[in-house]
Amino acid sequence: MTLEQEILKRISPSAAEREAIDRKVRSLLDKATEEADREDMGLSVLLVGSVAKDTFLCEPDLDVFVLFPESVSRERLESVGLALGRRVLGEGEERYAEHPYIHGQWEGLEVDLVPCYRIEDTSRLRSAVDRTPFHTRYVRSHLSGDQKDEVRLLKQFAKGIGVYGAEARTQGFSGYLLELLVIRYGTFRAALEAGSAWKRGTVLDLEGIRGRKFNDPLVFHDPVDGNRNVASALSAQSLATFIYAARRYLEGPSERFFFPRRREPLELSAMRDMLVKRGTGVLVVTMERPCIIDDNLYPQVRRSLDGICALMEGHDFRVIDRAFHVAEALSFVVEVESLELPLGRHHSGPPAWVDNSYAFLERWEKEGLSRPFLENGHWAVIAPRAHTRAEELIASMLPTAALGSDLREARVLEITMGTAAISEKNRPALSALLDKRMNWEV
Repeated sequence: MTLEQEILKRISPSAAEREAIDRKVRSLLDKATEEADREDMGLSVLLVGSVAKDTFLCEPDLDVFVLFPESVSRERLESVGLALGRRVLGEGEERYAEHPYIHGQWEGLEVDLVPCYRIEDTSRLRSAVDRTPFHTRYVRSHLSGDQKDEVRLLKQFAKGIGVYGAEARTQGFSGYLLELLVIRYGTFRAALEAGSAWKRGTVLDLEGIRGRKFNDPLVFHDPVDGNRNVASALSAQSLATFIYAARRYLEGPSERFFFPRRREPLELSAMRDMLVKRGTGVLVVTMERPCIIDDNLYPQVRRSLDGICALMEGHDFRVIDRAFHVAEALSFVVEVESLELPLGRHHSGPPAWVDNSYAFLERWEKEGLSRPFLENGHWAVIAPRAHTRAEELIASMLPTAALGSDLREARVLEITMGTAAISEKNRPALSALLDKRMNWEV
């Protein structure tokens, strides 16, 4: 038995699991149809997603769409869709894609119950989720029986290397994108061989269907709507990880690509040794976590980390690496060449022949650490820095940084730097910065 056959045995649902899932799906659809019929609006219910396409791994999520006539207003679709979802799934949790839907559980399985419009073709889209039934139909009609297992392998591979999922947290490969890759290339191996040669900006399609141009790291024109890039959520980092992982797997296949070991935080002593060897310093900013969904949180966390680094760079602290960690609180970790700077800094002024040069002289003769001097025809001075310690800079200037909108009012819980930052509570955040191993290398 080959490695890939062994992996398939582990990830494919057994006959008993299939039977149990089929039973749960039937009972869910019956209940959803019953509630949809009560509305007397001409609603229909459709199972979509990986279970409908038979490309799911064990313990799948269920995606059920309630299709509304196009004549129904957007407001009515949302209100009826939410009410119907709550009647089917209990209170559930209201989530938001392009419009709200209900997430809950049905007999132990996670379920998304989503309202959308019943349209004839994608040129009549009213919202992005209206495409999903077309995606399901396309995959079911173009994916052969044997290729469903190839999709399972590719999904587990992407999951193992950490790039499975188009949500903001991962910025990786959606299940639909992986299905299209198997349709295009035929097999798991062929998809990896093709992927190992991708470059940033690679453009893919099926049946020559292409629409507008995109500037994303990877472009795969949606075969049901050529003006959409199926890979739009994929970050350059996740693309690069997939390319590298594909190359390494083809060189030496291992189950670690599918089932990596659990990654534990680095020991504090190891982190101290690494930073001493590098001669750098770290600063950790811990903030309260706002109560928002992950798809809104993670873009703001990344934006805030960029803002913190820009603030430090703007005050002469040279950033050499950065990371973040999301748990009950948010941790931002910045590695800099030095956590402390000298008081004096070189400050350039105007040319000596312009009128405002006198104002420069008048100010810096009083405030400078040196008297102003001429340098290539311009006045200059050794000026005092407002902040010489990274910790002090962040403590006083963080509100001026370009933070995510929901983080601007978030409470700062702690700011630590240097040896004080290398603590047990900061282990996960510091490991995110210092542990550069790929998942399969752990």
